[in-house]
Amino acid sequence: MANHQNAGNAGLYNATGGLNGMPSAGHYSDMQTLMQNMETLSGWLQQNREDFLSVQEGLEQVERRNARYPTGLPSLPAVNGEASGQSAADPSAPTITSLQRSLDAANNRIAAYEKANEEHNRLQAAYEDTLTEATERIRNYVFQQNDYITSIHKHYTHLLQESRAETVQAQQIHQDWQRGLSKLNEELRRAVRAREDEKLPFTRKISALKEENRVLRGLAGWEPAQDDDSEDEELEAMSVAEGRGRNLKERERVVGNAMGPQSGK
Repeated sequence: MANHQNAGNAGLYNATGGLNGMPSAGHYSDMQTLMQNMETLSGWLQQNREDFLSVQEGLEQVERRNARYPTGLPSLPAVNGEASGQSAADPSAPTITSLQRSLDAANNRIAAYEKANEEHNRLQAAYEDTLTEATERIRNYVFQQNDYITSIHKHYTHLLQESRAETVQAQQIHQDWQRGLSKLNEELRRAVRAREDEKLPFTRKISALKEENRVLRGLAGWEPAQDDDSEDEELEAMSVAEGRGRNLKERERVVGNAMGPQSGK
């Protein structure tokens, strides 16, 4: 009987995996393990009921024999199976000692089964409590992780929006600078063309004077005059000095118009 109890306990421990060897978290695996434990306990309870019924049948047989052979009658079988007075009893009939021994063994088995059942119930309650606590902790952990991931996504989205806004602003500033530089380049080109247009009358006048000088020298029989670069430079300096005031004002106006939008930003 002790071996049977130990085997039952070992079967329960193998089925439940112990408190420290709890199966992996998951509703399906937890319910499957719980159903296996319930089936094991149901089998042991059914076996206990059958043993209890067999013990009751044995007690009923003893009671019937005691009722058939009251105490003190010579026909009651003795302990050693011999007749106490008249003829010998049926040798196949159980004696009081054997029946008492069977009754004690059955009572011991019932007590052992009840103790094992209590231990199994305690282990099952501990397993259910541990499973409930683990499930609650896992649920809280998953909820916290979801909140953390959501906050990370929100922060990343916020940073991405800020980066996009900064990029758009930088592109806008670059476009403004490009427009300003294009306008400045165009104004400078206009100033250069205006400078060339201002120099053109003086250049034509100088060419006409040189031609007139050459003709007069030819009529007078003189040698043609050599071109002097210094004279050209003096004439050019005079023309530059004449238009310097107008050019300076024009350039100031061009630069002011080109840089005006940038300073406004």
